Formats: sequence, structure tokens, C-alpha cells
Amino acid sequence: MQNRLYLPVAALALGHLVTDMQAGALPIVLPQLKELFSLSYSQLAAIVLLQNIMSSVIQPAFGYLTDKRSLPRLLPVCAALAGAGFAFVGFVPSYALLLCTVVFISLASATYHPQASKTVNFLSDDSNRAKNMGLFSIGGNAGMAFGSMLMTFLLGLAGGLRNTVYFVLPGLLVFGLMAKCMPDYQRVNVEHAANVARQKSEGTAQKFSYFGLFLILFYIFMRSSIHSGISTYLPLFFIKFRGFEPVAASALVSSFLLGGVGGTYVGSVLSDKLGARKILLGSITLSIPAIFAVTVVTTQALAVSAAFLSGFFIIGSFATTIILAQCMMPNNVGMASGLTIGFSVGLGGFGVTILGFLADRYGLPFIMQLLVWLPIVAALVALRIPIPKNLQK
Repeated sequence: MQNRLYLPVAALALGHLVTDMQAGALPIVLPQLKELFSLSYSQLAAIVLLQNIMSSVIQPAFGYLTDKRSLPRLLPVCAALAGAGFAFVGFVPSYALLLCTVVFISLASATYHPQASKTVNFLSDDSNRAKNMGLFSIGGNAGMAFGSMLMTFLLGLAGGLRNTVYFVLPGLLVFGLMAKCMPDYQRVNVEHAANVARQKSEGTAQKFSYFGLFLILFYIFMRSSIHSGISTYLPLFFIKFRGFEPVAASALVSSFLLGGVGGTYVGSVLSDKLGARKILLGSITLSIPAIFAVTVVTTQALAVSAAFLSGFFIIGSFATTIILAQCMMPNNVGMASGLTIGFSVGLGGFGVTILGFLADRYGLPFIMQLLVWLPIVAALVALRIPIPKNLQK
């Protein structure tokens, strides 16, 4: 990576962190909101569903809009607004206004992700594209974890729920950093738009494979369903069938998520060196023995290790799949970003819902065994995904 472009990419990653902090903090405040507004579980579920749809599932629409007209100036604004919006969660006087606040925060997040991801792509070349995207992706993973931990800490201070106001500060800090990098963001977006226009006028615009894109999105859906399924049902399984205390079971989820952060970066670095196909196949295949180990270990030390390795391997192809979709849709990089970061990952929530129905019918041990076999389906899909020449090694 050129030193001149390191700061702009790092700033986008920090913006990703700040933007996704609210997604990690929201579940932490749900119990307080339930008590404050006397909410039912259905009303709580509506908050989560609204946040998921507005911030993830509709991202392709915002990606399409940024492909029509790049708006890099919105990047620092959206990152700051996501934090500032969550600051109001502790002060809203009614459930209706709470839902409006969630919509506001989520729309800022949905706008940020496609524009930021495509800008990372434009700031990169073939030697560091996946590595840069991995750095950007880590920002989001770390943001969810940090937002959760920060909100847990703030709830323990005087002021309780109203301490959400402190989420304004990271937004303001990243706003200043990204504003400093704005000349680079504008330049690369203008250069890309000019290149696309030239290719269209010359009749040399690349055409993408709809079938290949479908395979990538299905691969991400499977990966996201596996990842979300483990993080959701892992603590329940170890509490009920391994006799773990709730705190120890929660530590398994933390280990699993931290493994994902490490796997995201290592996978992105290796993708530039080994090629996309090996990362797609290698990460999902290596997750099989790791998940199997999770289902059979009985001690806490081994369970934590197995959970970490599972998270590491499952999510190791995260940046690679984003780059693949962007390369397949060179004239619609923003939409490709929205499809891979938002839409298909958001659909993983529906995959978890299906697993929930199966758990009610067949039990948690069946679900844990099923999660061992699902990566095989994803691996078979990976074999069929067409890899662009610039991502082959």
C-alpha cells in the first residue's frame, strides 16, 4: 500500500467502526428500553428487525444510487450521524420516536457502507485490494464488538441509559479525520467515473456474470447463516448440554467473534498472495473440523479455543467475497458492495430464523451437528464461482 493512501483507507475503516458501533450497542440497551416503555417482546423484535432491514437489506439500493452519482462528501457526515443518532436513544420520550431514531441511524449506516467500500476499492490496486478491504471490514467487526462493550460500561455509570450521549464523541473525531482525506476520496471517485464513461463511449465496458454473482451471494448467505447460527445458539448449547455457567458460555461468543476479526484480516492478506479461490475454499473447508470440535469438547479451555478457530476460518473470506463481487460489477461497484456487505449478510438473519424453527422441532444438538455439514454446501458452491483473472494466482 502506498504510504500516501494508507491514511485515507485507515480513516474509512475507522468510519466503519464508528458506524457499526450502534449495531453492537443496540442489543445492550434493549432490556432498559423494554422496562422504560413497557414493551412486549414483539415490540423489541420489531426494533431489531427494523434496524436489520434499514441498515443491511436495503444497502444495494443506496449502492445503486452511489453508482449513478458518487457522493464521497457524505462519508464523514454519515459516520458522524450514526453516532449522533444513537446518542438520542437514551432521551427519546416514546416508542414511536425510538423507532424513528433507529430508522435515522440505520439509514446513515446504509448510506455509508456502499460508498465507503467502493472508495476503498478505488484507492487500491491488484497488489493490495483484498488487504485494504480486509482492513475496512475489520473496522465493522471491531465496531460491533466495541459498541457492545462501551455501552455495557456506560450503563454501569451514573446516568444509565442517558449515557448514550457519549456516542457523539467518536463520530465527531472520525468526521474530522475523514474530512482531511476528502481530496483523495473525491479524486479516486472522479477518476473511476471518467473511466467508466470512457469505456461506455468506446464500447469496451465489461459485462458481469449474473450466474457468478448469484453464486457469490449464495456463498455469503450460507457463510452468514453459519456464522450467525453459531453465535446465536452456541451459548445456549453449552449452558443446557455442557453445564456451563452463563458467563462462561458468553465468553465462547466473545472468543468466536474475536476469531472472526483475526480471520478477516489474515484471509484478506493471503487473498492477495494466494488468489480468491484458495481463500474461498480454504476458509470454509477448514471451518468444518473447527465447528466439529466445538460440538464435542467439554472443557472451557478447549471450547474457547475451538470457538476462536471456528470464527477465524468461517469469516476468513469476508473481504475476498466483497472484492469478487466488485470485480464482477465494475460499473456498479457501489451496488456490489451493498449486495455483499448488506443484503446477503442481512439474509443470514433469516437463515438463523430457519435454524430456530429446526431447533424447536429437533433440538439444539441437531442444529450444532447441522452447522458442521453446512460448510460443505458452501465449499461446493465455491468450486463453481468464476474468478476474474486479476484475482487468480
